[in-house]
Amino acid sequence: MNEAFRVFVVDDDPYVLIIIQGILERYCQVETFPDVAACQARLETVKPDMFLLDVRMPGIDGHDFCRLIKDDFGLRHIPVTFVSSQEGHEARLKGYEAGAEDFIVKPFQPEELLRKVQAAQQIAKDRQQLKQQLDDTEMLSSLVMANMDEYAILIRFIRELITYQTKQEIATGMLEMLQRFRLAGVVQTRVSQQTLTMSAEGTNLPLETSVVAHVRTLGRIFEFRSRSVHNFDYLTVVINNMPVSDPEFCGRLRDHICIAAECADSRLKAIEVEETNRRNQAGILDAIERVTASTSNARSAYLRDRAVCAELLMMLEQDLSRVMTHVELSNADENALTNMVTTFSENLLEVLDGGEEACQAMEDLGQRLGQLNRGG
Repeated sequence: MNEAFRVFVVDDDPYVLIIIQGILERYCQVETFPDVAACQARLETVKPDMFLLDVRMPGIDGHDFCRLIKDDFGLRHIPVTFVSSQEGHEARLKGYEAGAEDFIVKPFQPEELLRKVQAAQQIAKDRQQLKQQLDDTEMLSSLVMANMDEYAILIRFIRELITYQTKQEIATGMLEMLQRFRLAGVVQTRVSQQTLTMSAEGTNLPLETSVVAHVRTLGRIFEFRSRSVHNFDYLTVVINNMPVSDPEFCGRLRDHICIAAECADSRLKAIEVEETNRRNQAGILDAIERVTASTSNARSAYLRDRAVCAELLMMLEQDLSRVMTHVELSNADENALTNMVTTFSENLLEVLDGGEEACQAMEDLGQRLGQLNRGG
């Protein structure tokens, strides 16, 4: 962990502050504060890379302080993790609504706290990269927004959607469309049992992932206060700032997002089918290679066995000829013995020739599989 990474811990319980500092001080810089006022005073000179906030504190509590942080342009990018004895969906929703990125429940294990701080470091890194990408998009978007109405934004997204080949491209495209509508939210895709949660704040933020997992169970489309949720089989879109003060505009945006989300869901389904087909094709290619290798091995074994048998039969005929010169046999007995050996040789070679037929059948199977794989 980066020792230059600075964490501000705010908790009115001095014992908790001592525990957290003891866990983290070997891995990063830790500053502790007994209340929000002390932390605010320190923020006038130094800004941290992460906040760890208790929820229930005298004066300004953790939720209110988190809102102040997220409303401050100079602080809003800093990840906030609540450290609270409260647990459950309601507590996590309150933390999410306040703007936090993560949540940890007391009592906690040292390993869990370290993982949360490591996750915050990754969030800060991802956020900086995504911020640069979105800043570039925002600049381009602002240049064309004056000439682009709501339907043009929707049509542009649908037109670009068919070119997207991955779930990352679809999630990014959806976020960019929301940005053009001046909306902020979270997009989650689910393809081939792999989940991707993205927002302007970063990728797979624990609290956002947890909230989306909860709202996925609440119906296809629903709203609460200024938030709107659109759930589909492969996609969930959570909007955090619907313009509820303008019902007509809000209704149009709701329709646009629903259409875009349904189209994106269909494209994600197609991507999953394409991935399944690629896996199946890889399996067929592997089967063809195995059949080809088995055929080659079988043919080599057949040729080797036939050569050995032919040599043995020749030796048998030679030995029989030598024996017959020293043994007095009638012509009838000599002919019977010769016919018996000849019949045995022919039967043995016929059995071996069956192996040739099996090899040919395997070759035909491999060729047919190859034709099916090529669509022939």
